[in-house]
Amino acid sequence: MRLDRPAAAGALLGMALFVCACASGGATSAPEPTGQTDETAPGGFATDGLATPAASTGPAATLPPGALAIVALGDSLTAGDCDDSGRGGYPGRLQALIDPLRPGTRVTNLGRSGWTSGDLANVLNDETSEIAQAIATRPNVALVWIGSNDLWALYEYGPEPMTRDAEGTDLTDYEANVDQILLQLTSHGATVFVALLDDQSKRPTVADPNPVEPAFPATTKADLARMSAHIKAYNELLRRKAAQYKGGIVDFSTTKIFTETATLCDDGNHPNATGYDQIAAIWFAALRPNLG
Repeated sequence: MRLDRPAAAGALLGMALFVCACASGGATSAPEPTGQTDETAPGGFATDGLATPAASTGPAATLPPGALAIVALGDSLTAGDCDDSGRGGYPGRLQALIDPLRPGTRVTNLGRSGWTSGDLANVLNDETSEIAQAIATRPNVALVWIGSNDLWALYEYGPEPMTRDAEGTDLTDYEANVDQILLQLTSHGATVFVALLDDQSKRPTVADPNPVEPAFPATTKADLARMSAHIKAYNELLRRKAAQYKGGIVDFSTTKIFTETATLCDDGNHPNATGYDQIAAIWFAALRPNLG
């Protein structure tokens, strides 16, 4: 289901996946921040209070030396919705972080607001699709963050009350889409890094909705409880797929970026500029061991 239809455009344009875990079977939670720091990342922006995602793991493959071609694929969280800094969401910041280590590296942002895993996987014959554009750049590395809109669609437009059958079908479809995405990218030589999802049922847009004009009026409290459990199933699947395709994983599953006002846009759903600073730093921490 496309989520950029007029009826849902304002709310659904740009929920993203994101998030990381361990490329092997079990996941280890990232440590909580121990206090504010004044550290400045190589790209020139502060990462105050940011906890290093210890659970993030690198891929089995070794990246080639020199400048890299990196593509970032996903939805609005990759596109950079609500980033008013002009720095291009997390991909633009990530390039600034990597460049001192790998001068000349290019990070191409192919994120599209509102896209689901199906949108990303099922338009392979469209030369304007994310995957086709990604392959055309001959990427060494592909960063995949997708699935948030799949979840919004399931619980906003699915059966009410929600059923196990509907959730099971959704999980099967999601797995098939992730398989297609990672297969296409890795078969064209890219090393993949896969983001795990945050628990978006806790984002203020649904946890504390606008009573006059809620973003997701058909998503009930019961749906949110089920969504929280279903996200865990998504993340377990992503861990397995990252391992299957010898990729790395980046852990956003314990992040507070999507629940704290300091890192959130006014919509209670997307990061603000400070949030994108932290997101870029988390991606960089996962890539850093492979950069030399």
